[in-house]
Amino acid sequence: MKETRLSGVNAVAGSDIFRTASLLLYATLVFHVVLLIYARHLNLSSTGVLAATILSALLFTAFVRYFWLRTSLLLNAKFLLCEAGIATFAIATLSTQNAMPALPMPWLIAIAGVFPLVLHSRIGIVVIAAVAFIGHSINVRLGVTISDWLPEFFATICIGWLALLLAKTLNINRIALSQARTNDRRFNAIARVTRHIFIITDADYQIKFANPALQDVIGYDQEEILYGSLQPILHPEDEEEHKNKLRYLRNTPHASIFSRHRTQHRDGHWVWLETRGYNMLHDSAINGLVFSIEDITLRKDAELKLQEETTLLRAVLDLNPSMIYVKDREGRFTISNQVFQKRFGYSSEDELRGKTVYDICMKMANEEDEFTSQQIADEIQQQDLQVMETGIPLQDIEMPGFWHSDMHCWFHTSKYPLRDAKGATIGILGVTRDITKRKTTELQIEYQALHDILTDLPNRRYLVNTLVSAMEISRQRQSSLTMLFCDLDFFKSVNDTHGHDFGDKCLIEICKRVVDALPPTDFVARFGGNEFVILTNSSLAEASVKANAIMQAVSEPLIFDSIAVKIQTSIGIAQLSPDHQVPADLIRDADAAMYQAKERGRNRAEIYDAALQSKSAKHARMDVALRFALERNELSVAYQPKVSLADGSVKGFELLLRWNSPEYGLISPNEFIPIAETSGMVVPIGMWAMEQACKQLAAWQVTYPAMGNVTVAVNVSMRQLLHTSFFTQVRDILNNSGVIPHTIELEITETSAMANPLQTIETLSMLKRLGLRLALDDFGTGYSSLAYLQKLPIDILKIDKAFVHGLDTKQSDREIIRLVMALAQTLNLQTVAEGVETAAHIRELKKMGCNLGQGFLFSPPLSVEQAETLICSSHRFPID
Repeated sequence: MKETRLSGVNAVAGSDIFRTASLLLYATLVFHVVLLIYARHLNLSSTGVLAATILSALLFTAFVRYFWLRTSLLLNAKFLLCEAGIATFAIATLSTQNAMPALPMPWLIAIAGVFPLVLHSRIGIVVIAAVAFIGHSINVRLGVTISDWLPEFFATICIGWLALLLAKTLNINRIALSQARTNDRRFNAIARVTRHIFIITDADYQIKFANPALQDVIGYDQEEILYGSLQPILHPEDEEEHKNKLRYLRNTPHASIFSRHRTQHRDGHWVWLETRGYNMLHDSAINGLVFSIEDITLRKDAELKLQEETTLLRAVLDLNPSMIYVKDREGRFTISNQVFQKRFGYSSEDELRGKTVYDICMKMANEEDEFTSQQIADEIQQQDLQVMETGIPLQDIEMPGFWHSDMHCWFHTSKYPLRDAKGATIGILGVTRDITKRKTTELQIEYQALHDILTDLPNRRYLVNTLVSAMEISRQRQSSLTMLFCDLDFFKSVNDTHGHDFGDKCLIEICKRVVDALPPTDFVARFGGNEFVILTNSSLAEASVKANAIMQAVSEPLIFDSIAVKIQTSIGIAQLSPDHQVPADLIRDADAAMYQAKERGRNRAEIYDAALQSKSAKHARMDVALRFALERNELSVAYQPKVSLADGSVKGFELLLRWNSPEYGLISPNEFIPIAETSGMVVPIGMWAMEQACKQLAAWQVTYPAMGNVTVAVNVSMRQLLHTSFFTQVRDILNNSGVIPHTIELEITETSAMANPLQTIETLSMLKRLGLRLALDDFGTGYSSLAYLQKLPIDILKIDKAFVHGLDTKQSDREIIRLVMALAQTLNLQTVAEGVETAAHIRELKKMGCNLGQGFLFSPPLSVEQAETLICSSHRFPID
């Protein structure tokens, strides 16, 4: 591919001209001075010698700058200002020497024309004005008439201004050339890496540009492509149509074409191409026909392969022993295999196509059937509608046959939704197979799986399955459902003393006693080991009576092989409540009540006390919910203004977290922040809040540059502060957001700061070096050491609202605040009072010299939009 590059074109910058011009200026000036001294045999004063020496030093500096240190200190703005001043001083000194004729004014004009090339515009204007004024002063001192010095004065101004314009023009040209080079490289990179072919031809289809993808597709190298050796061979079946489209494209301004055709590869095989052409002869930058070509050979091969696979799929479908069928949304059969057709007496798919399940059931109906054909069809149709409406498949449905002849048979059915390319359900796929042999075996295994081998009682799995239906029935009938959870006391010692065989005999006998002590309607299961569970439709009072009967029966002596033991049991009782959503909930509460019985002496029954468990359970559930709050976007932020107590202007905001949980609703930070602290979630949540604050403040700073140094404060917890990656994460957030660092404040509570003072001081010092402002929050409520406090690199003290609320009623609170203010003034810290709610608070705080206040007197926490309104309107709150 032939590339157009701009690397040979270089832009001249003002610094390049300055290096040459300054060298020539100093060389010419030194030569002029030497020539005057030599030609007129002048003796310079000590001041003149100093000026001449300075000029020689400047010449040496310019020489070094030109040949070696091109980007060093010698081109620093401060150094250049100093150099301009020194050069002007030397020229002015030599010009005022009595022993030496005055140097011509053009040397100062040269200074004004050289240095603005490398100075910022405003500084350059100041330099030009200063040089012009110095030249005027020298001329006045030397008694030059106004007609002589005035033109030189204006010449200085004009040449300096032209130098500024030249520097600006050179800089613009350099930027433009850099952008052109960038665009050129981007175009070449895109053209190289894309797998699509891009070709530009003239009106005679001669190639002007082609990217390397063409060689990959048809096998010709770049030389053959660009120098006309390429002669594409079109497939005879596609040639005429494709050439007609090319002629239309060339002859029709602004036209475009689409074509699919075959072209012969260099090695002889045919390549399918999909071509889009655009007539851009009218565009002077392109002046040609532009073609975008894609190799679709693989796609065409895939289409052929799909046809072959369709034939194969039909064979697989008909040879499958399962009954397979497809229905549309109206319930009509569209596809079926031969097994399904024969099962219902049809000879072909065409004969079955279009019929519904009602047609089949009517055909299969028999007077001996348990259900009518309408009932059977309705149930099947309901299943189909459920799958199509919900989009959720029904899988692994196992049921006996519907018809009398199939009652001894079992069938396994799965139904899946069929979707079109857009994801809309267009029907269902059903797969049914005869599983009679397997089901018979499974029923035998299932009984063994659901019953305890030792006692033949239902086991834990059976209990859970039974409990699911029992809970549902109890709620439907609004009847009582109570669980008794029994655990044999010290049964392990029986096994350890007399052996497990003896223990097994005891368990079998105890099971019989428990079953005999209860009515037949109660469900008894062995939960595991020496634990038993009883389900009964009884009230708590009735369950307590049954528990006493069980304890009485169990406590009777057990005698086996001349060994007598007496075993007791502890029983927990829990009744089904709305809080029990799944069986595990009811089992958990009954188990908890059983442990209460053991803790209170054993061999007794205890009823579950929900009050003892609700608080810890809610705390645990909120802990789990909080772990998903960030992922589910349940957290949000609010901004509470911090107001100047001097003029009522908004100086910043404190970012406050809000959690709107779908399960618990709006949750106070006072409730969920401690949970976050305990679980460690405060670290990712805190960094999320930091990121939100920086992004939002950066956006405001771009949109409202006049907002000045309005800050946003973010609370930092002790866990964050002690986290090893905290500093790195904060630094990355600052860099990525582009926010001005000193407008972000980190608020650390006094307690957090004192948790590990040495590490806190080190971490805060590193944060301080990033440019962040640091605030000590809730000051006065902790136990700070003043020795450590003065070492903390903080900028702000925040007075806790507990002291502010008592400011106008409690002398002690006033004295505490006064001491805090004195400490802040001693340490040169800004102060912020929280919880400002009355005008009296403002008056007292202003008297004490407090800088800022925040509280509901000014504003509650605001949304992003409301906070932005305060910023853009420069709102001021009334203070007096």
